[in-house]
Amino acid sequence: MLPWIILSLFGAWLLVVIGIGIRSYILMFNPQFQDLEYCRTWGLEHDEFDQAMLDLPWELVRIHSSYRDAPVAAMVLGTSKESAGTAVFVHGITWTRYGMLKYMGPFIDRGWNVLAVDLPGHGDSPRGNRSVPAYGYHEKYDIDAVVDWVRNRFGTNRPVILMGESMGAGTVLQYAPLGAAPGTDPSTWKVQAIIADCPYSSAADELDARLADMGIPRFIAKPVHKLVDILLYLYRGYHLADPSPKTAVLQSPVPILFIHGDADTYVPTWMSQKMADHRRSIQAGSTDLLLVPEASHAKSVMVNRDLWFSRVFDFLDQHLPQ
Repeated sequence: MLPWIILSLFGAWLLVVIGIGIRSYILMFNPQFQDLEYCRTWGLEHDEFDQAMLDLPWELVRIHSSYRDAPVAAMVLGTSKESAGTAVFVHGITWTRYGMLKYMGPFIDRGWNVLAVDLPGHGDSPRGNRSVPAYGYHEKYDIDAVVDWVRNRFGTNRPVILMGESMGAGTVLQYAPLGAAPGTDPSTWKVQAIIADCPYSSAADELDARLADMGIPRFIAKPVHKLVDILLYLYRGYHLADPSPKTAVLQSPVPILFIHGDADTYVPTWMSQKMADHRRSIQAGSTDLLLVPEASHAKSVMVNRDLWFSRVFDFLDQHLPQ
């Protein structure tokens, strides 16, 4: 009788692991993307921006990504090569460029050119020949194409900065070694600063955090993690540990400002704290960290707009060439 009980319990455990593992893989790597109209309407209804922002003379462009052999869609405002610089904004998973309009007003007021991309597979951007989403593992090369386009369009005598939210933040952090390689002189950098709002430290860490937040016990969560990793490698050719902002930020001297809401449980606040602490400990490059009280995931700028922009522009004023 006892062997049958043990076998039954093992079978139940295995079914739970397989069920949660497949569900986790689908949620992470085959999510439902929102369309542009939904994101535009949502932003207006939730006061992230107003119609006046939409009515500005935006230019819609398509930037070829040779890595993906497909275009990346973007909206651009600004034509001046004598601007304060160009700020490139990168949205989070399942969203579109409209999600970044809430950050742009003060940059525009200060004379910056601004550009917001649709990451591949999102908004107007096709997937191309790479799977999406890849949590920045592939997307960092698309951002490289965008940065090259910006430098060609607006010149190389003014700074280029990257600002990302959630997966966009994870993406721009993984781009850091491409934009400012280790041991290089700042005059050779493609980008001069990075602002990362609520980034994950790695795709592997994010999966573990989501499983823990759902109360999945370790004896289930650990094999679920392994199953998702196996599925990811079988279907997409890389591992959960490969999309790794926490590794990339140690490999670039570019100044980085981490921002995180201290009430964020979706991408836990400790991820930015640990990345900032580790980067400082090895003196990889100038590093700052802003924790916004009472802000949940990707809500820091909406919870305390004055604090967000004050710290961002103080950081840029300190680190950008004048």
